[in-house]
Amino acid sequence: MSEAMSEITSEVPSSITVGLSASRVLIVEGSSIYSPTGKQEHSVLSSPAMIMEMELACVDAVGGHLSPGEASVGFHVDVKHLAPAAAGKQVDTTATLIEIAGKKLKFQVETYCGDVHVGTGIHRRAIVRL
Repeated sequence: MSEAMSEITSEVPSSITVGLSASRVLIVEGSSIYSPTGKQEHSVLSSPAMIMEMELACVDAVGGHLSPGEASVGFHVDVKHLAPAAAGKQVDTTATLIEIAGKKLKFQVETYCGDVHVGTGIHRRAIVRL
């Protein structure tokens, strides 16, 4: 981590509370797809793309609540990719803040394709002063 971003704040702003959440929508296409066989007809949502959507949903959940000069940075990801989401389908990802420990935030993250549970897990972030 660069010197400019190495200072972690001692506590989170009071407007960041357990229960904050945000959702994102992604169409499975372009750089978000992976084909385990190399054939286009087998293209599905890649795990890295799902994890990125989870992380961005966490960023969205707290972004408007940070003080000027602060940002959140991810430091732990623990997720399971449970089911495929085919190319062209829409996936919905939600992040919900479930725990605050000093300057560290813990989120429950979920991704669905319709009513199919595609991914689930925990993502942790810290508030840092830029």
